[in-house]
Amino acid sequence: MTSTSQLCQSNLFKRRSELLSRDARVVLSYERARAIGLAQGITLLDTLNLTQKFWDMHIDPIMVLDGAASTLLTIQYNLVAGTLAQYAATTRPDLISVVKDILRWNVIGQFCLTELGRGLDIFRMKTSATLLPTGEFDLHTPLPSDAKFMPPTIPVKGLPCVAIVFAQLYVNGECRGPRPFLVNINDGYHMCNGVTSKLLPPRGGSNPVNHALTSFNHVCLPPSALLGDLAKSDRMHQDFMSSIWRVAVGSLALGSIAIPDLQMSSYIAARYFQRRHVTSVYGNPSPILSYRTQQLPLMHAIAQAFVLKALYKWAIEQFMDRNLDARVRHGVAACCKAVMIQHAQTANCSLSERLGAQGLFEYNRLSTFYSEMRGVSIAEGDILGLSMRLVEDTLAQKYKLALSTHPDAPLALHEVSLFDDATETISSTSDFTQAFMQFVQPRCQMMVESMGHRMAYDAAVDQGVSQCLVDLYLVNAIKTDAAWYVERGMYTRKAIVHMEDAALSAALPRLDELFAAMEIEPYVSSPIISDQSWEEFSGTLPVYGAPQVEVPARPTLIFERARL
Repeated sequence: MTSTSQLCQSNLFKRRSELLSRDARVVLSYERARAIGLAQGITLLDTLNLTQKFWDMHIDPIMVLDGAASTLLTIQYNLVAGTLAQYAATTRPDLISVVKDILRWNVIGQFCLTELGRGLDIFRMKTSATLLPTGEFDLHTPLPSDAKFMPPTIPVKGLPCVAIVFAQLYVNGECRGPRPFLVNINDGYHMCNGVTSKLLPPRGGSNPVNHALTSFNHVCLPPSALLGDLAKSDRMHQDFMSSIWRVAVGSLALGSIAIPDLQMSSYIAARYFQRRHVTSVYGNPSPILSYRTQQLPLMHAIAQAFVLKALYKWAIEQFMDRNLDARVRHGVAACCKAVMIQHAQTANCSLSERLGAQGLFEYNRLSTFYSEMRGVSIAEGDILGLSMRLVEDTLAQKYKLALSTHPDAPLALHEVSLFDDATETISSTSDFTQAFMQFVQPRCQMMVESMGHRMAYDAAVDQGVSQCLVDLYLVNAIKTDAAWYVERGMYTRKAIVHMEDAALSAALPRLDELFAAMEIEPYVSSPIISDQSWEEFSGTLPVYGAPQVEVPARPTLIFERARL
């Protein structure tokens, strides 16, 4: 059992947030984030050294019960506490108390990097921090398009909020590149002088986070606000990437939330498929789970949950190997995030559709999972942007990711072929950039997903994941680009269908065994999983009916005669 198996049964998580106002939901999400964080017991050393406890937090099933809470938690513990811990352990021991306050939720932490008008071109941010003769800094947002975009910086719950704000450092009129500053944002009730936060409307379809536009009007910062030094660097971009390295940590950690997402969505769907019956042509009621149309997406999602867990374990080892080039470690994180999100979103969509009208409702979670995983796909590195950078660097031979441990397996051959085709395309022209943008760039995400498929397959085989699950994973990955396998004469379409059928037939009888291994049941609150759950849920719904009308008594004969 996980450390949160009892927490998820508390009133804090049993309360149905979809029935609350936006403000009440936001407060509830903060309370849940705090409860999860404290239950996990993450320390400064955990976040600094990226211990197993830190990584395991992200695949705890409680992380998918409230997407807003998990968003707040990963900002607080990874981006903010993680960044500050790096300085606290080296040049800024005075920050140790700040990190501890953040980990205890005495202070809310935010990470203000992206600007409204910049997007992925954040190295050219416009927010400025100018060194003053006093040694202080003047933090300023020049234009509305330069406002920091997304971090929820408005006051909430009476807790003070600080943020790591990235701004271009100016010294004697010279720009010395983007630097991080620790800035007081609000005291929990009011914004600090010169800081403005504009509350954005809800994203829609997901648990609300108070996303905002944050700007600074000549805010005076003390010298200690600068994280790092004033020295001019001859490698500004590289230093900047080092200062935001926790974003790469987040790419892998946040992407792994796809694992409990797949576990919970498959459990909800399976129990509904078992409960829901239709009448066959022979007049007998049959559970819809007996149909291949339900079995296929269900068992693929379950297989992916187990295989991705093996991939996550392997990826953590790769990411933590400091003997590897940092770009290689970031590349592994990008591949994992791409393939994890791909599998989760496909499952959320296909399983939700097979719930019929029930799949549309927030209380059944799957539609919410889809919306929240869309946010994950963008946060801590947009998958498309990560994919383009990784493929471009690979083709330019700047570095190489780990080779397959099963180089003759179908997925490894597919990956190599895609990159060989891209290499041939750009080698046939004198203009690498134009050829890349025109012919390779549109295929970058698919190429990175193919790397992720291969890595996942290798990890599953090497770690002894059940063969029927590996087979299901393999055939599903093949189906994402079946044309390539048919072109190469490796499989026919009929052969792929029969491969899938055989793998499914082997895995389906183990359904309950696989769910028991996931230990997901205590976390599931969807009312459609059983008749009892639905009856309890139905009893909480507002009831509207015809008003009770009092029928007048029939007049007596004596009264009628008197009236006449």
